[in-house]
Amino acid sequence: MYVLGVPRPFKYVRVKTLEEALEALEEGRPLAGGQSLIPMMRLGIPFDMLVDINELDLDYVKREDGVYRIGALTRHNEIASNLPLLRNVAISIADLQVRNRGTVGGSLVNADPSANYYPALLVLDAEVKVLSKRGSRKIKVKDLYEDPYTTTLKEGELLTEVSFREPNSSKLYFKAIKRGGSAYPIAVLAVLKKKDGKLRASIGGVFPRPIILEENSKEELIKALESVNEEPMSDHHMNGEGRLKLVRELINTFDQGDYELRLVEERKISWKTGEGMRVIDEAKIKVRVNGVLIEDRVEGRTLLVDFLRKNGFTEVKKGCDEGKCGACTVIINGISVKSCLFLAVQAVNLDVRTVRGLDVEWLKNSFVNNYASQCGYCTHGFLMASYDYLKNVDPKAANESLKYSIRNICRCTGYVNIIRAIKEASRNEVQSG
Repeated sequence: MYVLGVPRPFKYVRVKTLEEALEALEEGRPLAGGQSLIPMMRLGIPFDMLVDINELDLDYVKREDGVYRIGALTRHNEIASNLPLLRNVAISIADLQVRNRGTVGGSLVNADPSANYYPALLVLDAEVKVLSKRGSRKIKVKDLYEDPYTTTLKEGELLTEVSFREPNSSKLYFKAIKRGGSAYPIAVLAVLKKKDGKLRASIGGVFPRPIILEENSKEELIKALESVNEEPMSDHHMNGEGRLKLVRELINTFDQGDYELRLVEERKISWKTGEGMRVIDEAKIKVRVNGVLIEDRVEGRTLLVDFLRKNGFTEVKKGCDEGKCGACTVIINGISVKSCLFLAVQAVNLDVRTVRGLDVEWLKNSFVNNYASQCGYCTHGFLMASYDYLKNVDPKAANESLKYSIRNICRCTGYVNIIRAIKEASRNEVQSG
C-alpha cells in the first residue's frame, strides 16, 4: 500500500563511468541532485529504477575559445560562484540547501515552465550535448523544451553538457519573482543587449513554455508580449493576467538596480563517494554520523531523514515532508542539505553532521541572545543552514546574499529575531576568525 510522503519501491543503481550509466539508462532514469525528482516520488510518481550518476566527471565550468562549457552535474551554487554571467540566475534558485545539490542538467531535463535556466540559456542561444548507446548529438536549448515536464530527449539519452558562446554584451539581465520561501518563480525575465542595440528577451513562468522575443526597445518587447498567441498559466499563486502584468513591470525596469552578488570564493561541490557499480533493493549500509559509523538495513527508497531519526538523531525534524521548510537540514561534507531529499544509500562514505556533531556554540548563543526560537521545531534546520551560509557563502551576512540563501520556514517567530541572530553570529565569527 502506498503511503503519502514515502517513495514507492524502486531499484537503486550507482554507476562510476559513462559506459555504465548509458547501459543502465536503457532501463532506468538518471538521479543527479534529486531536488525535483524525489519530491515527485514522494507524491507517488513511480519509477522502476533510478541510476545515480553523481560519480560521473560531469561537474565543471570551462571557457575555451570564447565558448563556455558547463558539465551537467555542476551544482547551482558552483555556477553562482564560478560563472558571473549566470550568477543571478543560479543564486535565485530555491535556497542554499537546494542549490548545494541541484544541477543545471537536472533542471533542464525536469523542464519546469518556471525554471530559471531556460530563459537565460535561450537568450544566450545555448545548446546541450546528449549521449546514449546509439551515439551523441547536440540540441539547441530552444528545441529541448517540448511541454511542461517533457523534453525532446529520447529513451536512454543522458544530458552531459551545456554550452554557449560568450555574448558580445557582458551583461545578462535576469530577474525571477517568487511568492515565498524556496518556491518556483511566478515570473522570470532574462534580457541580453546585443551589439546592434536590439534586446533579446526570454520569459518563463508565464506561459506553458518559455518564450523568446527580440525587439529594438522595451516598448516593442511589451507590445510583442501582448501579441503572444499563448494562454498564460493560472494557479493558486497568481492568475495569468497577474503574471503578464508582472512581466511588463520587469521589462520596464530590467536595467535598474540589477543586483550583482559577490561570493567569498569559488566553490567546488563534490558528492562522489568512491562507490563503484552497486544495485540495491534492500541492503545493510554504514553511514558516518557525527563521527560515528551507524549501521542499519535500508531500502533504496529510504530517505536520510528517516534513517537518522530511526537511529536516534531526533534533533533532525520532519516538517513539511516535501523539501520546502528546511527543518530536516543537516551538514554533509561541510555543506547544508535537506535530508528529506537525500537517499540514505547516497550518504555512504560521506560525513553527516547534526547540531550534536558541529562546533556551533557561537551560532547557538546568538540564537539564544536574540530570542530566535519559540517552539524550537525549526531551530535545528536554521542552525544548519546558517552555519553553511556563514562559513561558505557570506561571512558578513549582507542583506542580499542572506535573502537569497536562508529560506527555511519558521511558523512562530516572524523571522526578525532569526535575522538578528544570524547577523550577530556573523559579527562574532568574523571577529574571532
